Amino acid sequence: VSPKPGTQDPPKDPALAHARTKMAAMQSRAALVRKASHSLLTGGEEQPSQQDAIGVIDLTYHTGWSKPCIHYREVGTEVWTPMPGLAFTEVGSGIFSAVIKGKSIEFVCNDGVPSGWDKAPANKNYFINNPGKWTLKNGKIEQQLSPPKPPTLVVATEVGSTTVCLSWNPPEGMALTEIGGYCVYRNGSSVYRGDATLQWVDKGLKGNVEYSYEVSTINVQGHESDKCLNMLVKTNVPGKPGPPVWLKVAGTSQQSIELTWKPPIDLGGASVTAYNIYRSLSTKDESAADCVGTIIGRDVMTGKDLDSLDWKDTDVKSGESYIYQVSAVHLPDSTMARSTSQAVLMEEIRRKASNSLLSVEDGENEGPRSEGVSGKAVAMLQVPRMGDTEPHILLQAFNWESCYNKNGWYKALQSSVANMKESGIDMVWMPPPSQSVDDRGYLPGEWYNLNSKYGTEDELRAVIKEMHGAGISPVADIVINHRCGQKQDDKGKWTIFKNPDWASWAICRNDGSGDGQGAESTGANIEYAPDIDHTNKKIQEDSKAYIKWLMEDVGFRSLRLDFVLGYGAWFQEQYVRSAGSPYAVAEYWHGDAQVLRNYITATKGQLAVYDFPVYYTLKNAIHSNDFSGLNCGGKLPGIMGCDPVRSVTFIENHDTCHLAVVGGKFGDNNQVCRAYAFLLTHCGIPSIFWSDWADRGADVSKQLKALCQIRKSIGVHATSRVNISASQGGLYAANIEGNHGSIAFKMGGNNWGPSGSGWEKKASGHDYCVWTKGGK
Repeated sequence: VSPKPGTQDPPKDPALAHARTKMAAMQSRAALVRKASHSLLTGGEEQPSQQDAIGVIDLTYHTGWSKPCIHYREVGTEVWTPMPGLAFTEVGSGIFSAVIKGKSIEFVCNDGVPSGWDKAPANKNYFINNPGKWTLKNGKIEQQLSPPKPPTLVVATEVGSTTVCLSWNPPEGMALTEIGGYCVYRNGSSVYRGDATLQWVDKGLKGNVEYSYEVSTINVQGHESDKCLNMLVKTNVPGKPGPPVWLKVAGTSQQSIELTWKPPIDLGGASVTAYNIYRSLSTKDESAADCVGTIIGRDVMTGKDLDSLDWKDTDVKSGESYIYQVSAVHLPDSTMARSTSQAVLMEEIRRKASNSLLSVEDGENEGPRSEGVSGKAVAMLQVPRMGDTEPHILLQAFNWESCYNKNGWYKALQSSVANMKESGIDMVWMPPPSQSVDDRGYLPGEWYNLNSKYGTEDELRAVIKEMHGAGISPVADIVINHRCGQKQDDKGKWTIFKNPDWASWAICRNDGSGDGQGAESTGANIEYAPDIDHTNKKIQEDSKAYIKWLMEDVGFRSLRLDFVLGYGAWFQEQYVRSAGSPYAVAEYWHGDAQVLRNYITATKGQLAVYDFPVYYTLKNAIHSNDFSGLNCGGKLPGIMGCDPVRSVTFIENHDTCHLAVVGGKFGDNNQVCRAYAFLLTHCGIPSIFWSDWADRGADVSKQLKALCQIRKSIGVHATSRVNISASQGGLYAANIEGNHGSIAFKMGGNNWGPSGSGWEKKASGHDYCVWTKGGK
């Protein structure tokens, strides 16, 4: 029980600003701005439904007071209830209830006099941020959750002779924040109980056997739902191994193309000890490919099968493109050998082979080929790869008004490449490249027409070539969730698409226009352009071909996928993989790290995400000078703290800079520099917004350039270790390890300095400072 607050308003609590920010952060972008384009937003917010607008909060309060009251106000208003507040109704011994109309409230409880006050820990006010039933007991407030519901759309996405891969969607009508995990039952017995990941692989099964599967949901309070409908899955007949996975082009030169891959998920009931590599010209059918190589997939000395494979094709013609596939082989024989030494190894493998290997029939020895990947025998720009340890820095090289540059935006960028290189920028996110109905490029029409409001195709190719020469990887903004027709059909509908050519069959049948004849959308619907049916094989082929063309012909080296909420994550994973698995980041606008982790899992780790949880947390911390939210049990917030390899951190982009729903721009020059100092010295891949880089004046540009050069010198990368020394009101401090040295960083108004000797102050600004040891 804490002292009484003021007679009108309880003491102002910095947590209020955080609560408001959190409310926005926990909403998906579609919910926040559903009626406005993700990149054609007008700044207006969606009007809430009548049901959302009313809301009821039902609070059960456990206390020893006989006549307690609740003194509250609705979040977003300044009007508190008259003292002592609304009286609770007794519903049991020491148990009281209050029903309040509203969506979210800030409150304290008192004894009804009031002479005693019940506040949250650290002498703060309580917050309830959404309607529903809640319980307050012993200073802890919890929502009374409805019984959990079973997951939906449980499917077997991959079935082998020894494995079954199960996937499912979250329960309908159940918030993701309520989900603690899932439980899988096989033939009535529990075989898995895990976290909120939406996939699980059952291994070690017998072939040609029917298994029964059920899945239930476990909420965050540990309660289990009913099981979903029983699903029967029959495993494959033992025999052929499955196709190898994760095949990608790891490197190219004018003399060679290097491939890497992983063993099959399904080994077919026996080991895989060799692999065949097939090659065809990109203009030929993959089925006509020739076997151009065989490698051993086992350590002959230890008998252990290799878990990572690579092969280099040196029989290539400079400038030529090829398509590669790989197959797995149980037991090679000497006729497959490419050299005398390889024949000896194969014979040794056969001599030591297990009974399971020796029992494989000839027709089951080699498995199906993997999906093809393309490679071109050209000198390869050192491009970013997911998980590498290079000190990457991404620049978003456009803003909301760039398309209106009077001299042409591509020309403006070309003149800035030298400065980017000098600063250490090695990734540049370019605006959408294709012809578009809107000026900014986010309503694409003809994919293969590269003349846009940003400039001509020749100007685009020229700036990309300039970037290659500077060691900079251009990032293509891929907008393929929706597309605008170029002509009207005989009914006056805009369903005729050109370059590539489609018709109404390409539009989802539940598209808002009512013009679609395809399947239903696999994601969130939009209202400003036709939703494209990505279940259609033709559209899948065209999407893969378009991305490959942008990469191999135009010269982009990394990808940014726009509005990934709009179509299934499994398609996005396929599209990225078909392009050789370049570095790719997705625009999934959501402030809940678990939601983003689920998306990453659904893409099998092929895509990184923009770290919106870090954006919201850092913005609140900078504005409140309270940095406690940057330490989550010793880890950083968001994806930065749980999967930094797939975290692209930022403080502004072309959407957030003008959206009222996120509070407008990040902050003033001092706040912006402080935030970038944090991002550029920490793990993940930091992204700098063009307007911050170029339009905030010489002093800001100078500070950002110095911070970029420090990251490069010390070698801070996506997985650099961060040791947090302080995270509290007025101070955040941490030590960060790089490839070539260390960084000590602080921000906030309080004093702090690194311990030990050898530190050199390298950069400072308003309420931040950077020290280094080592570097190059």
